[in-house]
Amino acid sequence: MTRIKEQRSYSSMQYARALSWAIVGFIFLRAYLSLPAMQTNKDGGELQRVLAQMENVGKSFRSFAAKFSQKKYTAVLGEFDTPETGEFYYARAKDGSALLRQEVSKPGRRIMTIKDGIATIHQPAIKQAQIANLGVNKNKAEYLALGIGQSPKKLQEAFDITYQGKDSVNGIPCSVLLLRPKDPKTAALFSSITLWIKSSNGIPIQQKLLEPSGDYLLVNFSEEKLNVRIPEAKFEQKLPEGTDIQRIQ
Repeated sequence: MTRIKEQRSYSSMQYARALSWAIVGFIFLRAYLSLPAMQTNKDGGELQRVLAQMENVGKSFRSFAAKFSQKKYTAVLGEFDTPETGEFYYARAKDGSALLRQEVSKPGRRIMTIKDGIATIHQPAIKQAQIANLGVNKNKAEYLALGIGQSPKKLQEAFDITYQGKDSVNGIPCSVLLLRPKDPKTAALFSSITLWIKSSNGIPIQQKLLEPSGDYLLVNFSEEKLNVRIPEAKFEQKLPEGTDIQRIQ
């Protein structure tokens, strides 16, 4: 029989914070990650060019699928944890809400899905799952796919965005944007978010989510595919019999 536990030790905001790091193992520095060979250029014209490219992507956006790798930097220790790899899927429901699936395959399997504002994180190896209703924080789920098919105008409502210059990720030319949250509550979660926008398609292929503590999550996307058909069932999880379920409130 599947066991269900009520757990009230986390607020919905705390769980939203945990989910941010979950593009890891759960859940989105004292110094910024160095950007070698980056040209520092704050030209507003370049910013508008990149935002226009992202706007064009957003007009026809339906879905995004990619391989991903991620690693978390802990400032106190001055080191990264063990990298994780897997697959990432993102789409929009008919009501405009986010549909997400992030499946870590290595070093240990973990599946996170978000649908209808409900987040489910399942760890098959230990037969455990956590389920949370994100409620008013459900929009934070899109931080895991920030800049992918989203309107730059909406991004500018939530963030101060500056152009940081050119850089490359694994040899791929990119434009770098720095986003600083305008909302103090969001800034308490992330002091800044850096996006590396692929020059050829206007899609972020690297994200850095920086916390006030100096810890940050570095996420890379590869083999990215736009507007492929993703069955809605991909964003649902049928938990096996015997799974220990913790409901976070």
